[in-house]
Amino acid sequence: MKDKQLKSYLTFRLKGELFAIGVDKVLEIIETSEDHSVTNLPKAPDAVEGVVNFRGNVIPVINMRQKFDLANYEEQERFVIMVLNLTLSDEDQIIGAMSDKVVDVIEIAETEIQPVPEVGKGYNSDYVSGVVYRHEEFVMVLDVEAAIDTDEIIQLKQEEEVVETEEDKASEAE
Repeated sequence: MKDKQLKSYLTFRLKGELFAIGVDKVLEIIETSEDHSVTNLPKAPDAVEGVVNFRGNVIPVINMRQKFDLANYEEQERFVIMVLNLTLSDEDQIIGAMSDKVVDVIEIAETEIQPVPEVGKGYNSDYVSGVVYRHEEFVMVLDVEAAIDTDEIIQLKQEEEVVETEEDKASEAE
C-alpha cells in the first residue's frame, strides 16, 4: 500500500550540501547562458544577485549561497536558476533561486523528516524545516518562503519597476 503522506521534493546542491524544496513550488529550471544571464541591480540587497527574464517578466534572482553564508560563485562558475512560485506576505511571487545544480526529484514521507537539531544560540535554522537521511547523506528540507526575506522582495519590486521603465524607454527610442 502506498504511503499517502509522500510528497515530492526537488533536490539541489549548494557547495556540496544537498537541499530539498517541494516540487509544488517549482515552475521551471533555467540553465544560465548568454541568453539567460542575470542582470545585476544597483543597490540591491546582499543576497539578491539581480533579475532575469522569465517568459517576458522580470523576476528577482536570489543567490542561495549568499543566503546561507556559503562561499559565493566565482565569475565563470556555472549555476542554474530554479524559478519558484512562492507566497510571500500573502501574495504570490515568482522568484529565481540560484543553485549549483539540480540533482533529482525524490519522494519523502512526512514521517522521515526529522527536526533540525539545536546546535547553539548562534545557529539560525529558520530556513530548514527538517532533515532526512537518504543514501548515506543528509538532505536539508527547506522552508523556502522563510528563506526569502519579504523586505528584499519589496525593495526588488521597486528596482524592477525602474528596470522595466528604462527598457520601455530604450525600446521606444529605437
